[in-house]
Amino acid sequence: MRIRLNNPWFSDFRLIFSVYLLITLFASIKTVFLFGSNNYSIFYYSLYHLLDGQTLYDTYPALYKDHYHYAPTFAALFAPIFALPYRAGLFIWHFLFAGIWLYAIYRMPLTRRQKVFAYWFSLQELFTSLANSQTNPLIAALSLFTFISFEKRQVGWAAFFIILGFNIKIYSLVAAALFLLYPQKGRFMLYMVLWGVVLALLPLLLTSPAKLLWQYELWIRQLTIKSDVDKWVNTSIHRLVHQLVSPDISSSVIIGAGVVLFCTVYVHRRRFAEHTFRMLLLASVLIFQVIFNPVAESPTYITAVTGVLCWWFVCPQTSLDRALLISCFIFTILSASDLCPPEVRTQLIKPYVLKALPCVLIWFRVLYLMHIPVALKPVRQPAETYS
Repeated sequence: MRIRLNNPWFSDFRLIFSVYLLITLFASIKTVFLFGSNNYSIFYYSLYHLLDGQTLYDTYPALYKDHYHYAPTFAALFAPIFALPYRAGLFIWHFLFAGIWLYAIYRMPLTRRQKVFAYWFSLQELFTSLANSQTNPLIAALSLFTFISFEKRQVGWAAFFIILGFNIKIYSLVAAALFLLYPQKGRFMLYMVLWGVVLALLPLLLTSPAKLLWQYELWIRQLTIKSDVDKWVNTSIHRLVHQLVSPDISSSVIIGAGVVLFCTVYVHRRRFAEHTFRMLLLASVLIFQVIFNPVAESPTYITAVTGVLCWWFVCPQTSLDRALLISCFIFTILSASDLCPPEVRTQLIKPYVLKALPCVLIWFRVLYLMHIPVALKPVRQPAETYS
């Protein structure tokens, strides 16, 4: 099966961006005027808790459900949006992250045809994330910007995007795994320290040093709390292992095994200069961030789907690869849409974690391709190459 994108109208970026504009507008209107957003409420009130010297990590049932799980820097980074009236900020929130993800794909070293495919393939998954007012499109974009920066030998910017992502979602730090494939490693590490300090101290614009230190202590304490509350509700490899192998296997063991498998590809040092190898590692980074996250949810999968695209563009596209891609589109992407009957979603997709399964299988396929170079085909480079 070969997906054809030869129709000039279908491949017109103006049409594609207009469609994305419309679905983002729909998500914003639906969220702002009909349903509201608990996620955005958590983000929004973090600024005021920081300014008032209140803990960011307590429960505030009168304002929102659940906890704030982010670094104090997060509240300061998005202060210009959170300082707006609630509805105005929420409306802009969706456009900001949709636009950043679109731009990141556009800046990737891909052919026009590949970018067109990426936009149409990911349309529903991006909408799923936007409908939940999630930061995940930004997380996916930051890993792409990191890759682009490394490809252009701009290690300072690569470090910035990694640290920025870490302050939004700590799993973004996985993107740092890319640095081993590129020169200027010492300079990169220095920039990591520099940006780490700068962004860690950014909240001092809004709070006192003592209060900021206290917030960081609370954040670290929350991150170190071990809980199995989400063992049966997450959408990740953790739940697959707990269902198929044993519920007694701890999340730390699963993550540790994943890290070991992830790192095995570094034995192929001679292949670091290959574009296909670097793209596959980027795919591995993006998918790993989601499937090994023990609290992964359906809206986080825009990051994994972005990784699936990076794999697809350099894989051999055999019958197996095509089957995996189709399964990703059906079970990962469409399962969260209105095209999936509710009874199928509640009785099949969620109980058997079928949204996660294709991405898990594709991640193992990525590792296989990185270890078996003969399986890769030559990849036509885009007109714009990075040196």
